[in-house]
Amino acid sequence: MSFDIQHMNKKEKLQKEYLRRLRLVLSTELNAKDKIQAIGSLAVPVLRYSFGIITWHQAELKKLDQKTRKLLTIHGQHNTKADVDRLCVPTKQGGRGLKQLEAAFAVEITKLVEYVDMKEDPIIQVVRTHQHNTDTSVLQTATCLKTDVQKETRKMADGIMHKTKERW
Repeated sequence: MSFDIQHMNKKEKLQKEYLRRLRLVLSTELNAKDKIQAIGSLAVPVLRYSFGIITWHQAELKKLDQKTRKLLTIHGQHNTKADVDRLCVPTKQGGRGLKQLEAAFAVEITKLVEYVDMKEDPIIQVVRTHQHNTDTSVLQTATCLKTDVQKETRKMADGIMHKTKERW
């Protein structure tokens, strides 16, 4: 029971820190392009480092993405009538280049599982057996993500980006 409470407390702390950093970046006098880059390099890693350690649900990540877009709108960086999908498309393809938390989650989890599967270190083997024995396994999450989107990490990120671009 206390294990779940610690997860919830950590999630709340991480979300608060992410939103604090997001507001901090948006309150600066940077131009729009630099603000998007700063969000990707200062705010997103707060959550990205916790992927695979703390159990995140897709609904929570979607909610945080919505909150990010809402704060962008409040601070005048995104118009309410502008296309939402264009935010996440890379700048080279005509988008704004905002890091999408769901895509970052998918990439981090699959990279973590690929690393655990490749290593033959005894400590990594203990982690692997522990993950196979738990109910909320990172390995199961990664398997679901791989079957939903694509099998390779690069293709997965490109697949999510391609779907976003098509919707746009």
